[in-house]
Amino acid sequence: AMANMAARQLAESVGDVEALWAHPAVRALLRLQKLKLEESAAFFLDELRRLAEPDYLPSTEDILHVRLQTLGVTEHAFDVNFGGGHYNWLLYDVGGAAAPRARLTIIPTATAIIFLAPISAFDQYLEEDPRTNRIDDSLQLFTAICTNKLLKNSSLVLMLNKTDLLKKKLQAGLEVKKYITSYGDRPNRYEDAAEYFRAHFVQVHKRKAQSKQTLFVHFTSMLDITATQKIIVDVNESIIRSYLGQSGLA
Repeated sequence: AMANMAARQLAESVGDVEALWAHPAVRALLRLQKLKLEESAAFFLDELRRLAEPDYLPSTEDILHVRLQTLGVTEHAFDVNFGGGHYNWLLYDVGGAAAPRARLTIIPTATAIIFLAPISAFDQYLEEDPRTNRIDDSLQLFTAICTNKLLKNSSLVLMLNKTDLLKKKLQAGLEVKKYITSYGDRPNRYEDAAEYFRAHFVQVHKRKAQSKQTLFVHFTSMLDITATQKIIVDVNESIIRSYLGQSGLA
């Protein structure tokens, strides 16, 4: 009943919401307040009329655009079939806020750490520390993981994420060097920016990583449904390497 009521209210107000969303004053206020809606809310606001249809059913793209805040550490258990084998995986989702990060130490036996770094966030700063760029924050956290002795036997799967949003920002004229001065005079193109960010993370791993840590790197987008398969392949390789190491063959 509540769902039907919400659907009716949306259908009745869709015109008003569309008008507000398109109003120049609203757009100007969003820019002034530096509110970043392009990652999730903007998609649904642009698709509002379709969402308000009485027979609406979420598409795969709709589901991939949904964002849920993670707090603390959440455990997920699921089965994976890969290479003729059947595996029971435990995935620990660690919230991105500063406080829960310390909880990484509760999973020292993790086979792999999957680290998502949104490289589109070069123009964004932390809410809790407006002086810290989000890319710098990701690098600091990645450094902490690489230097954590409790995680020395865990492989690292680095997902340089939201490449689609990075492309949109660069095409819109946002300059990386305006927000990250070390970018210098490099071309403000996607290929150059993506490689710049990749090189920084890889360099951190080379300088700081524990001797047994293996690093896998992938570029992924918000809607990349193949990312899960990439992770499965990498984690499976990590498991094999771990077994070889325990048997003295690696």
